[in-house]
Amino acid sequence: MKSHPFAGGRHVLRLEPGDEVVASITEFARRARVAGGWFTGLGSLDRAVLGFLDPKEKVYLKRTFDERMEIGSLSGNIAWNDDDPVVHVHAVLSPRELLAYTGHLHEGTVAVVVEILVTVLDGGLRRVVDPVTGFGRIVLPGES
Repeated sequence: MKSHPFAGGRHVLRLEPGDEVVASITEFARRARVAGGWFTGLGSLDRAVLGFLDPKEKVYLKRTFDERMEIGSLSGNIAWNDDDPVVHVHAVLSPRELLAYTGHLHEGTVAVVVEILVTVLDGGLRRVVDPVTGFGRIVLPGES
């Protein structure tokens, strides 16, 4: 992965073939000390694991795609839980038949390239487990 900072708290990341998307964004957040941010991206993957959150069972129903997929949309946020960055990623992916699969991206291996624009937010974000749902949510600045 390579990255470059731009004015206004923006960074462009370029992930190379074989890079893992979630791990790469997490490492970037740690290295660049991104206290909170939002990102969007595009590119292609050779392997992806998407998940759908089952609120009743409180688990992700996962599906693995071991094929070339175009990223129609990649978006998410960066927050922190104690000393660790937490990257929350969603994606819309398409195989060669031009179908759309969407969900929480648990894993994604870069095929040709993935390009991501990260916008750093002033004040930072924290991610905590919501006691009602049992899943992570961001805590906005000023909230306890």
